[in-house]
Amino acid sequence: MNPTDNNLEKGEKKNQKEKIALLEKGNELFTQGSYKAALLYFDDALVLDPDNSKIWDIRGVALSRVGLVDEAQESFEVALDLEPDNAPAWSNLGVLYASQARFEEAVNSFDHSLELEEENDEVWNNRGSALFGLKKFKEALESFTRATELNPNNAQAWAGKGSAHNFLDEYLEAIKSLERFIELASSTFSPQVEEAWALIFDLKMKTGETTKKE
Repeated sequence: MNPTDNNLEKGEKKNQKEKIALLEKGNELFTQGSYKAALLYFDDALVLDPDNSKIWDIRGVALSRVGLVDEAQESFEVALDLEPDNAPAWSNLGVLYASQARFEEAVNSFDHSLELEEENDEVWNNRGSALFGLKKFKEALESFTRATELNPNNAQAWAGKGSAHNFLDEYLEAIKSLERFIELASSTFSPQVEEAWALIFDLKMKTGETTKKE
């Protein structure tokens, strides 16, 4: 190995080490909810490795968390230009579209993600929510059901199932799904849990009225 090659190798190793340190700090800040601070580290890491799809993806999530929607979309699109098979980037782009009520585009993005990672219960759940936003309740129910099949402890998917069953006038199934949601989420989603109890009460009234009529 000539001296030039040796110096290049040392430089690459130094860059790699520096990039890893930047990403570790950025991810730590991201986990703590310090998204603006995390972005500085992700941007510095991209200077060292501009073609890294995964960094562009996590950068997009951080941008979306601070409300920079257009910049977040651009970051996800760069990630996908670099790596079209980046399933998390497709999923994160779908979440971004859904947050803007761009439900058709969201479903399309989730479908791309699921083509690559078909057993991701969170993506099936998010896809169900987007379909629900389009008032496609039967398709939404199928998506939520797939999520609960993959992960029976996905509380939000059970809540989605309950809502979809309700809109399809399947009240007994709605009650069962909402009760499962409450069982899983009683300690974490308190406002949603209260709403679920209220809906169950209404549904039990409806099913009682139906029985009386019969």
